[in-house]
Amino acid sequence: MRAARTSTVRALADTTRAPRRRPRLVALSARLPVPLLLGLRLAARRPRRSALGAASVAVTVSGVVAVLIAHQRVNSEHFAGPDALVNPPADRLNETMLLVTVMIGVLASINAIFIVWATVLDARHSSAVVRALGASPRQVTSGLVAAQAIPVLFGAVLGLPGGLLLYTGVRHGGTVTLPSPLWLATVLLGTVVIIPALTILPARTGAHRSLANSLQAETT
Repeated sequence: MRAARTSTVRALADTTRAPRRRPRLVALSARLPVPLLLGLRLAARRPRRSALGAASVAVTVSGVVAVLIAHQRVNSEHFAGPDALVNPPADRLNETMLLVTVMIGVLASINAIFIVWATVLDARHSSAVVRALGASPRQVTSGLVAAQAIPVLFGAVLGLPGGLLLYTGVRHGGTVTLPSPLWLATVLLGTVVIIPALTILPARTGAHRSLANSLQAETT
C-alpha cells in the first residue's frame, strides 16, 4: 500500500546519493573474506528484509522452544509413577505437539527460501558486477547464503527467551520446567545450520546466471 501511494513523478525525479566512505569501515572490509563482505553488504542494503528474516526465525524458534517446554511438562506430570506406560491422552498430546513443530519448521523453511530468492533477484546486477570484477560464482553463492545466515543467527538467539515468554504468557500459574540444555542447543544450532543450508540451491542458481544477460537486462 505504501508503494502504491508513492508518486511516480517523485520516484523518477529522485536523485542518487553518493555513497559515504568511512575510512574505518573501508579498512575493516579489506580484511574480511569476500563471501562475508558480500553477505554483509547485501544485508545492509535491505535492512527491512533482514529484520523480516530475523523476526520470522525468532517466531519459529520461540514456537519450537514453547513446544519443548510443554512437552517437558507433559512428560514430568503424566509419565511418572506406576502407570507411566499407560497414558493415551498424554501420548496424543505429544503427537500433536510434534505435528505442530514439524509444521512450524516447514513454514520457516519455505519463508527462508522465498526471502533468499527475493535477495537473489534484487542483487543480480550487483552480483554480476562483482563477478565481472573477479569474484567466483562460489564466492557469490556463499555471500548470498551469508546474507541469510546473519539474520537467522540473530533470530535464533532471540527465539530462546521468546519461547519462554510465550509459554509463560499462556500458562496460568505453576512453575515452568525448562528442557535440557542439549535440546535448546540442538534447536539453536539446527536453526543456524538448516535454514541457511536450504538457501544454497536458490543462491547457487542465481550466482550461475549468465553474466552478460544479467548486465544487459539491467541496462535495457
